[in-house]
Amino acid sequence: QKLPSSETETSLERGRGFLFMAAAASYARQAKRTVTSDKLEVASTPVTEDDVTFDIKQHMQLPQQFKRSVATEVVGEGGHHKILRYDMKKMVQYTACGTILSKGTVFTMDNTAVKTTAVMIALVGIIALVLVIQQMAIGDFDSLATLDLKPLEALASQVNAFVPLALALFVSITLNRWWSLRTCALAKVFDSLANTCMLVASELSDDKWIDLREGIMKYGMASVELLVQAARESGDVQHLVQLDLLTDVEAEFMAEYKQLWQRPMVIWAWIMHIITNAMDHDKTPVPSRQAVIGQCLHARDGMATINMHLDTQLPFAYVHLITLLVNVQNLLMAVTSGLKLATAIPGGNFFIIIQQVLTTGIIVFCYQALLTISYTIEDPFGDDVLDFPIRAYKAYVASIVDAMM
Repeated sequence: QKLPSSETETSLERGRGFLFMAAAASYARQAKRTVTSDKLEVASTPVTEDDVTFDIKQHMQLPQQFKRSVATEVVGEGGHHKILRYDMKKMVQYTACGTILSKGTVFTMDNTAVKTTAVMIALVGIIALVLVIQQMAIGDFDSLATLDLKPLEALASQVNAFVPLALALFVSITLNRWWSLRTCALAKVFDSLANTCMLVASELSDDKWIDLREGIMKYGMASVELLVQAARESGDVQHLVQLDLLTDVEAEFMAEYKQLWQRPMVIWAWIMHIITNAMDHDKTPVPSRQAVIGQCLHARDGMATINMHLDTQLPFAYVHLITLLVNVQNLLMAVTSGLKLATAIPGGNFFIIIQQVLTTGIIVFCYQALLTISYTIEDPFGDDVLDFPIRAYKAYVASIVDAMM
């Protein structure tokens, strides 16, 4: 926006923030706002006792932490515990068996693998029991020891030769997508916010821009909040009003965007518009303005990448096939082990009996656990223990913004 007169410029010097507020007002054109030469009047609802005054240091506070034997947990969005970091040295020292019940392992984060393993072991016992009873009923119990299992073993061997490779590739792709969400998408938004604040603090460092710098901090943190809400499919813009990140009018304007992914991108459009107008008024060199525009576009790119990853899953047919292969592998393992166990009973070969039970349990559990990890990290913005500790990330970003401003 162009500042119309020298009188307005004098008012800007006094108000130390008129340009920021005037530019913000242009994006709330459907709201009832009155902009004068020395103030911005906003029609808003009374502030409740739940509302707070914006202070970037409040956003820097780390969420509550819980130090366990090998991992540090924090309270994430929705009050669910997330793993912030773990000590690999302790895990090696205590051994994986010693930390098997730690929060976040495949034994504790989801019971699907344990339940599936228990079902397959029970199937082994049922098959062996049925075969033994059948042979005893026909009076040919001893012939169990000579039962020919070579065709079934050959089939199981062929399937077992293919499933590990296919499952390994699937898990690798899933992990790469999870890592890309953190480093190429979420980190890009965080870095863009930090870099934008650095440019603003460097180029607009005069006291008259204090309100503008605080406004950029507000909008930056608001964009992070709205990004998380979009990823979690939650549209509570009133929460941002309570945090003093948006005014009531801005929240009403934002609520008009029904697609949640629009909201954080609109915030970055505001940020770019406000900063470039201020730099234009301050006669900031063009390269600095171009740098700000570049950072705002990078932030939008990062948010678009997050949306792309969450809304573009791996092909359903591929994932279904991988799951089916694992299920068939587990079933063949249980049937083969049950028959082998039955053939070991007439001779009283307890070593074979124990070996078949353990083999089934270990292999079935490992395959199922890998599938469990894959679907757990598919959407890292959820409430699972392995999902991103977003609150801790937001505290880090706030600390960087505070350092820059």
